Amino acid sequence: MKTRTNSCLLGTITLLAVLISACGSAQKKPADSVNAGITFRNIAVAGTTLAAYRRCVTEPEHQKRVHNKKRLFITMNDFTDEPMHDRGIPGVVIFDYNNDGYQDIFVSNGPCRPSSLYENMMGTTGKLEFRDVAAQAGLALPGFNANGACAGDINNSGYESVYVLGRNGPNHLLLNEGNGHFKDITQASGAEAGVHSHISCTMGDFSGNGRLDIAIANSSDMKTAKAIMKNTADYNQPNQLLENMGGNAPRFRDVSVSSGFATTTPLPGQTWAIAAVDLFQNGCTDIVAGTDQGAVPMTKYGGGGDRGFIRVYKNDCHGRFTDVTRQLGLMSSPGAWMGFAFGNFNFNGRISIFGTNFGDFLLPMYGLPQNLGDLSSRWILQRANGTFADPRSSTFKYPAKSGADPSLGGLHATPFGWGVAALDYDNDGYTDIAYAGSMDGMNGADADNPGTLLRNNGPKKLIKGFYPSFSYDPALANDGADDRRRIITGVAAGDLDNDGHADLVTAAQGVMVGKLTEDHQHFGSPFDNSQYLAEYTSVGVMSYKPAPGNTTDGTLAVEMNKGGNGNNSVAVRTLGAVGLVPGAKANRDGVGAVVGFTPAGLPTEIDPVVAGSSYASQNSLVQTFGMGKSRTGTLEVLWPGGVRNKLFDVQAGERITFPEIPCSYTDKSMSVRAYTSCVRGSLDALVRKGKVSGSTAARFTSSALKAFNEAHQPD
Repeated sequence: MKTRTNSCLLGTITLLAVLISACGSAQKKPADSVNAGITFRNIAVAGTTLAAYRRCVTEPEHQKRVHNKKRLFITMNDFTDEPMHDRGIPGVVIFDYNNDGYQDIFVSNGPCRPSSLYENMMGTTGKLEFRDVAAQAGLALPGFNANGACAGDINNSGYESVYVLGRNGPNHLLLNEGNGHFKDITQASGAEAGVHSHISCTMGDFSGNGRLDIAIANSSDMKTAKAIMKNTADYNQPNQLLENMGGNAPRFRDVSVSSGFATTTPLPGQTWAIAAVDLFQNGCTDIVAGTDQGAVPMTKYGGGGDRGFIRVYKNDCHGRFTDVTRQLGLMSSPGAWMGFAFGNFNFNGRISIFGTNFGDFLLPMYGLPQNLGDLSSRWILQRANGTFADPRSSTFKYPAKSGADPSLGGLHATPFGWGVAALDYDNDGYTDIAYAGSMDGMNGADADNPGTLLRNNGPKKLIKGFYPSFSYDPALANDGADDRRRIITGVAAGDLDNDGHADLVTAAQGVMVGKLTEDHQHFGSPFDNSQYLAEYTSVGVMSYKPAPGNTTDGTLAVEMNKGGNGNNSVAVRTLGAVGLVPGAKANRDGVGAVVGFTPAGLPTEIDPVVAGSSYASQNSLVQTFGMGKSRTGTLEVLWPGGVRNKLFDVQAGERITFPEIPCSYTDKSMSVRAYTSCVRGSLDALVRKGKVSGSTAARFTSSALKAFNEAHQPD
């Protein structure tokens, strides 16, 4: 399986015959883990509908791997010819499909099993239980080999539609008709997007017209691993951007090239992750995409070159994009970027990026050059000037020695990751991170990620006054889901039982069967002594024989946050008012808005409204903000287009629907009279259309006037 020593590994590997120099690790005292007083419990247990989920394999590609397991010996070339993700890429979307106030769960599946829509029955039965209504709702997609998915209100009807991605086939757009049923409008809408292997998607209003467009991350055909193993774009597929042309059943057109987002030439690295987010808080929705270094050594090792980056495409606010990756300093962070989460991790008021990566434990399995920190899952922090700082720049020969924060906030090493979510799981007012994942390919599967929950240690624990520190909390590892053995791809967060605590849903493409082996790596990390499943063992240079380890169909886990520390929280759902209020610009979901919450006595948490950023998955659009022991706080929303609204005196435990009021309290050109008229007229319109109550309108009017008066006080 792996060569595990404390000396450097030498040899040759792959069709490129590159040098193997994966150095062993130094012995360090393991970092401490913490328990924040929070417990999780997996409710996808035997006897429940949730436990019946099984991810279906992709045939006939899966048979290649089955055939190789029956051979006496195979070579590295045989591994290269095997398919990627032969058990598929299940994605998770948490959304309220029937608008009953409770979040439901969509999980994609393969060609021999339908996808699932788990309706949350809590509003009907009073109990947290789910039933699979995919078939009757029109979301089952029988016979369709689905990868990831995303959801949003594409026609501003008040209901979220679902876009499901295909493997080597067209995508499906399912229009939510508002009666519990979805209509497949794929062909009529022009949203098929060709026969690529579409991995992840995200929705955003890129042109500022109040309509949600769709951006798509594409991979290779995945019938072989050549796109990962070779230093060429020949096997990769270009990413795509579909513009929403409007209508009750919208039509879309491909503007990938004309928008400047993509070219006809694929990126050198495969794209796994994509997110539409107002990264610079200027009212314009940008695109962030993550590409994969793959099995090609980085430039610093004399290999095939750096090709995996976090790429940023800056929007001019009219749907034209410029690739500003180099200008932002992100070319100093090559890696295998898989999924994204966003937040104000270091309390500087900027939106920073957390990216899942290959991790620090797995690469020696493939015999590639690696030093600690090269492929850490980590936070990339936005500076005041808009550029980004990497605590462990992977262009350094030794990132864990030369990086700006070489200890990576005290974690030292991190495991492999696919799906990820930013959340305040312990409601202390500081943005935390949850992620999971495993790589099943070539000679085995890693079991180094037990379910990673990183607790933000707060502003007093910043390193050099800028870099955050995080502690590992084993709460997910102890919740009964056995995430270490599950080969998880999809991860999504949302409050499923409306108790003010963020829960997690994880979907696995496979489950490891057989004895796990300790890998005995020691980085001084809470993840030390990770494990792996040996599916093959090495018997010489580039020669392997089958081992007992195997994998079976993937499962679903619903990991409920049971709380336990008594901290308070509020829930927020943004309501865009385009088409409801004159001058309003935001789509009905408020996707692209940036929400900030400041509890009394605590720093501001920032949570952008993002419709898809986790690998192949999407978090709930209902946001949960922790507030520690504070009882009150202030909400502020920056809407697409640049308008800012504020709500004071938000009480602990409230569930707020925050409507777009198209008059900004920061607008210096408006008189108090004009501003007051705008606010009252907008809220009156929302009351007449049944979107807010009269008392809610009065509350927002009072806050709006207070915010305007404070902003216009003489300096």
